[in-house]
Amino acid sequence: MNHSYPVYTIEAECQDCYKCVRHCPVKAIRVRDGHATVMPELCVACGKCVEVCPVKAKQVRNDTGRLRLLLAESAPVYASLAPSWVSEFTDITPGQLIRALKLLGFTGVSETALGAQLVSARVAKELDTGKPGLLLSSACPTAVDYIRKYVPNLAANITQVGSPLMAHCRMLRDLYGEAIKVVFIGPCIAKKAEVKLESVKKYVDYAITFEELQALFDSK
Repeated sequence: MNHSYPVYTIEAECQDCYKCVRHCPVKAIRVRDGHATVMPELCVACGKCVEVCPVKAKQVRNDTGRLRLLLAESAPVYASLAPSWVSEFTDITPGQLIRALKLLGFTGVSETALGAQLVSARVAKELDTGKPGLLLSSACPTAVDYIRKYVPNLAANITQVGSPLMAHCRMLRDLYGEAIKVVFIGPCIAKKAEVKLESVKKYVDYAITFEELQALFDSK
């Protein structure tokens, strides 16, 4: 299925139990034509509805098919890997994971944490100026989305250095050239929405979850 937003409803499975409606922290789900529908303009992609749905009618868009096509192309593909992989793949070493990603077709693997270091250094410089005021981190796309949609008066306080993901992908392109492709791999479904932003999509092509990566490993 081709879903433009990362969270969606399988209408045939939805039993109208309203559990997702009750648990959505931003009330971004509406009942339309007898089915609970996610409203992208209100949603912050936190995944709570996916977690609480008793019949798995709420789903996260699977991008493994798109990634397979990308890996089959001639352009080199680099992985921006979230450091939390160590809590997901507990039985393998870093070297084994890198080798497995390369066997899938990735050209190289780098940790997103390198981008976080760049962002932290930039923010530290801003703080060193001693200017009064509030600075809000750009690290979490769900938090940033929440602020922009629900507390817009604070949106200007979000740091202008971009997210760690964007910083890391820019770094990879600086190192290996603009012709490369970059795919983020991590635990967060909100990254799927972040990589579609105009300011981000020119640096990163897709975002997949650890579960999707495991499915790719299993298929091989």
